[in-house]
Order: sequence, then structure tokens, then C-alpha cells
Amino acid sequence: MLSAIILAAGDSSRMGSPKALLQWRGRPFIEHVCDALRRAGVEDRVVVLGRDSQAILSAWVPAGEKVAVNLNPEHGQLSSLRAGLAFVSEYSEGFLVCLSDQPTILPDTYRRIVDRWRYDKETTVIPRTIRAADSKLKRGHPIIIPAAHRALCFEGPLEKGLHWVTHHPAVKIADLDVNDPGIIRDFDTQEDYEALVKAG
Repeated sequence: MLSAIILAAGDSSRMGSPKALLQWRGRPFIEHVCDALRRAGVEDRVVVLGRDSQAILSAWVPAGEKVAVNLNPEHGQLSSLRAGLAFVSEYSEGFLVCLSDQPTILPDTYRRIVDRWRYDKETTVIPRTIRAADSKLKRGHPIIIPAAHRALCFEGPLEKGLHWVTHHPAVKIADLDVNDPGIIRDFDTQEDYEALVKAG
């Protein structure tokens, strides 16, 4: 079994409102991500919320997702991952770490990442795609961390974030090339969001 952990605990300080609730094509960002995971067949899904948890849950109704709350979201992504890991299935063999502000990732991209991991469940899978700005390959999200490395997620310094886990000597990386710019596209400012809405 594979578990998805959707990180949505950030304060969205530059955006000015919870990014998880930003509307695109008639649905909030968080629903786009969760729906893509459902369509990709990921049944165990945990959404990690932060200080805006009440506002988000007032406007978005989980459809099978479990909800965890990171009480200290200022400690970064690794702290949110830890909060989510407490809620994953005990049978989980890997953790698909997703970002709630990446609503444009295609369901097929999730499927491809999952399929690559299933080929070798001891491998950490990281997608990458060509960045239009400089035509170079760039790594993005979501990534899959094998359950064998669960302990590493609790050992790393919080300030180092997920980078510490993925660059640990014990971790074997498999880069997966995908034709999906959504894996490197997130939305931090109103300008980013307005560009998305304008593009449709």
C-alpha cells in the first residue's frame, strides 16, 4: 500500500489567504490535488493542515482523506511530514509527499510516479521535467519515500527539510522524467495565482 501525505500547513503569508482554498476551474486547490490522487488509485490519503485548519475545513469537505494538524507549521515541511506520518496506514510501504499548491499536476503524472515506485519499492522516486525558462531538467513534487526510510524523516534537522532525507547516503534516488510542468509549478503570490486564472 502507498500513502499520500498532502502538505497544506503553510501560513501562505505571501498569498494573504490559505492557498489550499484558492479556486481554480471551480474547485479549491486542495480538491484538485486530492481528486488527482483518487483518480490515480491512491486510497490512503492524509492532508496536513496548520493554523488555517478551521477555515479550510469550513470550506472543503474531505472525501475519504484523513486530516492531521501541524501545531508548529513554522518548523517547515519536515515537521508537517512528521505530523502526516502519524496518520498513515500501518501497512503503508511508501509515502507520496504532495504539495497542496500544485493543482495543475496531471493524474497520469501521479500514476507514472507510483508505477515507477512499484517497480522498486526501496527507491525514492523524484519526478523531473524541462524548465521552460532555461530548458534544463528540474526536480519537483510529488516524491515517494519508501517506508524503509521512515525513521530518517524523524532524525533529520527540521531546518534542513526534506532535502536532508532525499540526500541522505542511505537513500537511493530514481529520477523520473515526465512531461508535466505542474510538478515544478507552485503558487506563492497573488501574481502567480492571477496568471493561473488568466491562463484558464
